[in-house]
Amino acid sequence: MEKTKKTKKGALFAIDFSKSKLPIILTTVALAIIAVVLFKLNFGNTPKRMKETVIPPIIKKVLNNGTDFALGTVKESSGVYEFELTLNPKSDPQKYVSYITKDGKILFTSGVKLDSLNAGQAETKGETTAKTVSCEDMEKVENPTLTAFVVSQCPYGVQMQRLFSKAMSEIPNLASALQVKYIGSVENGKITSMHGDTEAQENLRQICIREEQKEVYWPYVNCYMQEGKSEECLVSSGVNADLLKTCVEDPKKGIAYAEKDFADASKYSITGSPTLIVNDKAIVSEFDFGGRVVDALKQIVCCAGTTKGDYCTNDASKTEVSTAFSTVVDVTPGAAQTSAECATK
Repeated sequence: MEKTKKTKKGALFAIDFSKSKLPIILTTVALAIIAVVLFKLNFGNTPKRMKETVIPPIIKKVLNNGTDFALGTVKESSGVYEFELTLNPKSDPQKYVSYITKDGKILFTSGVKLDSLNAGQAETKGETTAKTVSCEDMEKVENPTLTAFVVSQCPYGVQMQRLFSKAMSEIPNLASALQVKYIGSVENGKITSMHGDTEAQENLRQICIREEQKEVYWPYVNCYMQEGKSEECLVSSGVNADLLKTCVEDPKKGIAYAEKDFADASKYSITGSPTLIVNDKAIVSEFDFGGRVVDALKQIVCCAGTTKGDYCTNDASKTEVSTAFSTVVDVTPGAAQTSAECATK
């Protein structure tokens, strides 16, 4: 007969630890633990909790410059959460669809839904997309170049333009090697871009200034990157408004310049802003050289040349710059770096 365990006075229940009941008890406890774990994995971060508690601090950390943002619908999609992100919702809205794992540990700033891709298109892309190159693999030339392909309202494209500007200020001899080109297309005689017509027109404006008023290109862009105020920046940077108007409106000028940029982007199947091309030959990742920092740009240019400039032996800044429109150039020291980009859908 089983021994009856006596309980202390006032106890609400008794647990029988006799040998015959022990396996059942252990199994019950194990199942309870598994149930708690599964609950946390599957229900701990609900869409409501993700929107209100988890995602906001992550976005603040990624932007790291005080940029205003708003979150839209958060919903489950193929095992992760999909959410709508709008930057500068009150002044100059820029909308994106992003994704985050259910545990809130991995953020995807954009994604491609594979079931929407045409198999033939996917195969073609796989054949034409260039692989990133290392320093050893780069084809060396006498006058190396590093070209950033961007769009003007992508937070990370703006970040790369800001980095180029900082690099030229810190290492003036790099200026001749750094170029900025734009991603887009021309449809029925009109320029288009991944974030809509406002961005497309700004891309065209910057292309025209780069081509016909080169000396004020960076003064204008440096102003524009602060708050995105085109009209004010055109005046403060000294852009000739008449020349710009003619360029933008004349398809043999503005559109023709833009088509050359787009053809170059198409050559390498570039769809992400920013993307770097070294020596007009191959895609290179700044993150193979230390991240979105001046020192990485310096290393790439030095690797790409047959001769090394004096600056190649000196250290350069390793502080990342701000994303999106911001009056602040550098982010907080020690902040996590991001390899994010804006991509066409």
